[in-house]
Amino acid sequence: MKKPLLLIALAALAADMQAQLVDFDKIQSWTGEGENRAALVITNDAGASDPHAYIWGYRWPAGETRTGDDMFKAICANNENLVLLTQITGQYGSTVCGIGYGSADKLLEYIHFNFERAKEFEFINFDYYHADSFFGQDEAPGDNTPDICQAVIDEARTNHTHVIQHPLDQPRYGYPAYDYDCWEMDDEGMDYGWWNSAWYCGYWSYWTASKTDTEWMYSGTGFTGRRLSDGSMDAWSFTMFDDPKVGGMGEGIAPTEDHELYVYVPAKTQTGIADAEIADTDAPEEYFTLTGMRVDRAHLAPGVYIVRKGTATTKKYIR
Repeated sequence: MKKPLLLIALAALAADMQAQLVDFDKIQSWTGEGENRAALVITNDAGASDPHAYIWGYRWPAGETRTGDDMFKAICANNENLVLLTQITGQYGSTVCGIGYGSADKLLEYIHFNFERAKEFEFINFDYYHADSFFGQDEAPGDNTPDICQAVIDEARTNHTHVIQHPLDQPRYGYPAYDYDCWEMDDEGMDYGWWNSAWYCGYWSYWTASKTDTEWMYSGTGFTGRRLSDGSMDAWSFTMFDDPKVGGMGEGIAPTEDHELYVYVPAKTQTGIADAEIADTDAPEEYFTLTGMRVDRAHLAPGVYIVRKGTATTKKYIR
């Protein structure tokens, strides 16, 4: 009787291990130091060009308090592949407005605020020229808006925080400009990765789990109020809507749980490409996933790849 029971126990253990959302032992890119560990997962729109889930790790000392906000910003600053647009929207803290993945500094060169679109966007209640006291707005930025917004984009790039701190926020203007749909990226930026920012036409939904959970749960709080614990997992999943939704109340989609789509982002000191003999300058391009697997150019799924030609390597976004 002991042998069947042992087999059953082992099978149950194997099933439980397979059901874990994130394998912390596979995380390569770690930010911070300490005994506690948490994971950040970013999933683009499942129906869009890159359905993968990208995963980073975060550490901090036991006995100290960290939030989802702390983790996200620290990982952005410690890596060259993640961009965040966030805005302080009120007493509950900040909102995640936009996320980009790829070559962070290059993405920031092509991200801009489309002021002309924002002025005509019918769902935005923020008034750029006249403060509207109905919503609590007590000041307006006027024609300086494009320069004000561009300044924080430039700051995120030059200071290498890779965090765009939306300047039209509640503390400064009394009411935040929920204009995330108008923070766009030029088509040229798509050669370096992807960018999604929205509120009415789509949004980034927030999902969390603990180390014992086997499925994602929609977060009941924003990432500023999210207190991390050892084994915490935070995931952001982008969803586009068929039509603009007033107040950004469209339904979000849970992050993918398909482990074949999981990408454990390489440490920033690694290229993700195994050593190989150096080709001559006339050699064809070779394509690798971010985890270092060589792939056939003719059968690439849309996403970010590392391209090697001779001794040079670059990141490239394939549409």
